[in-house]
Amino acid sequence: MQLIDAHVHLWDTQRFRYPWFQKGAFPGLPDTYCLDQAIADAGDATAAFVVVQAEVDHGDDPVEETKWMQDIADNHPEGDRLAGFVAYADLARPDLVRVLERHAQYPVFRGIRQEIWWQRPSPRADILEDDLLASPNWRRGFETLSQADATFDLTCWHWQLSPCAKFLADHPSTTVVVDHLGSPIVGDADAFETWVRGVRDLAALPNTFMKISGLSQADAHWNIDKIRPFVLEVLDAFGPGRCMLGSNFPPERLSSTYEVVRSAFETLFARLPQNEREKVFSRTAEGVYRLTN
Repeated sequence: MQLIDAHVHLWDTQRFRYPWFQKGAFPGLPDTYCLDQAIADAGDATAAFVVVQAEVDHGDDPVEETKWMQDIADNHPEGDRLAGFVAYADLARPDLVRVLERHAQYPVFRGIRQEIWWQRPSPRADILEDDLLASPNWRRGFETLSQADATFDLTCWHWQLSPCAKFLADHPSTTVVVDHLGSPIVGDADAFETWVRGVRDLAALPNTFMKISGLSQADAHWNIDKIRPFVLEVLDAFGPGRCMLGSNFPPERLSSTYEVVRSAFETLFARLPQNEREKVFSRTAEGVYRLTN
């Protein structure tokens, strides 16, 4: 079954700065990962990619990354496989409306991801030290996404899921995609209960969707038996029509190969009826990210 990979990152350290891994975290990641490499890893079984912003230095103009993605989509021989791009914007910025307008001038643009996980002290550059949900400016900025017809990719810790659901209940017009299963923790019963509660709270909102990606967080060795309980939980909560798949390449390269990731997806969803497998493998992503427009 053909896959639309709803979570891939492309980057080039000759073009942009990426503090989250260039400052020493995640040794082993390549300096460059472009569409050619994604296609080589994925092979013909993956029809298209949704590329998610790669945490370019926040001091730089985020629209430059979108411009680069559009150039790839327009000029690469297989540019049509870059089906959509989820860009970065700081929702608390006073010029947010203008930033979104500039993103939207590029047809590849589909939405925004601003990571909101936080921890004090922060262990790396892409993890904040402040809770954006507590920021009035950020909350006001979020309201502009529906006006821009932009989705929002939610990257947060498992214990943030329920607070996010409470906030998102007031924003039913914005489509929200929860990245990486909502960051569950393996082997911690209390954390599992907190995660399940958050998953259920979010699933109760019809404008939310779940991205089954980043599965090495559930098990770094990609043991299907360890991963399965998390996948079954989100599948039960959201249903196939609100779930999509993402490889999280190239970060997932540190623990696996694309073939292993793809095989795991095939195994985990083998018992679903054909029409439900099609939803998980491609149709949900097509609808959420408007890939057929």
